[in-house]
Amino acid sequence: MVKKTINALACALIAPLAFAQTSATTTETNATSTEGTVTTTYEPGKIIVVGSESTHDTFSYVLVLDKTVRYVNKAGREIDEHLIEPGTRVHVYYDGTGETRVVNRVVVNED
Repeated sequence: MVKKTINALACALIAPLAFAQTSATTTETNATSTEGTVTTTYEPGKIIVVGSESTHDTFSYVLVLDKTVRYVNKAGREIDEHLIEPGTRVHVYYDGTGETRVVNRVVVNED
């Protein structure tokens, strides 16, 4: 009886951690996203480095591009991946956390 009580309490304490949200931004498909500027590293279909050097939030993400990544403008229309260059403002949607983040959609935030 004591073992069952201890197991129940342990499960009750661990459950909230198992279901905790690990990212601040999600989309309708549960992909995580980040917004920033394309740095000097961008190889269409392979890799993109997105960063920010604002005074409030400095970051840099190295992101692997999925083979089926979609490149779209703010209106959701597909665009040519070669139009993206260093300095372009983008919003990237990716799956995965930690070291491996695979981008499935790149939204160009410029006209």
